[in-house]
Amino acid sequence: MINPWIEFCKSLDDTNLVLNEEKNVIEEFNKVASEEFKIHTEIMPAPFMGNVHNASIVILMLNPGYDPEEEERGYYSEYKHFWKNEIQHIPSIPHLPLFCLDEKYCEYSPYWNEKLKPIISAVGKDKVAKNICKIQFFPYHSKKYKPIPKKILKSKNFEEYLPSQEYNFQLVREAIHRNAIIVIPRAVKIWEKAIPELKNYQQKYSTNSYGNIILSEKNLGNGYSVIIENLNQDKI
Repeated sequence: MINPWIEFCKSLDDTNLVLNEEKNVIEEFNKVASEEFKIHTEIMPAPFMGNVHNASIVILMLNPGYDPEEEERGYYSEYKHFWKNEIQHIPSIPHLPLFCLDEKYCEYSPYWNEKLKPIISAVGKDKVAKNICKIQFFPYHSKKYKPIPKKILKSKNFEEYLPSQEYNFQLVREAIHRNAIIVIPRAVKIWEKAIPELKNYQQKYSTNSYGNIILSEKNLGNGYSVIIENLNQDKI
């Protein structure tokens, strides 16, 4: 499957930052969605981050969140060009593919720096940034995630998933093929339904806490030591 974001970047519509073939679906969803689930089409999508084609550790999330405080700090506008690069697999900070660990970025959005802090403390930021990536189940921002109802999808000639999602599923299958470690902090069943190969995948881990997904030894159990050993090999 060809990366659908390449064509998207050729003619950006700043008033509706959604793949052309998905605009009708998202518009219909937003008509009925409450504010907490509304998709923010004025913000650049964030379907994945990091070296998704080679990372030895892949974190699978639901969708990028929307934080009014981050918007007030100017995060979404400041990093728009980073995301334009990212969705085309162009690194904005070549030595730091997981650019959410950049010092300046953390001033705007410290979330991932905090969640990865135990691993960073153990092996260093550079190894984490080069060898860990994250992939979203759904690429668009909202305060909380809610799946698009099948009724809306089918009315717009989609079965169950959007093209942007299918591309991410392909990236996950590539990660399985290279035997990457996969961490699914939340919504394991949702991911396994979309990608059945995940169900019996031996290199899959989840966090003990659904509310706090910090990647610590306590929260990851045996997965933590497996990740640290992998990162110390620094394969990339």
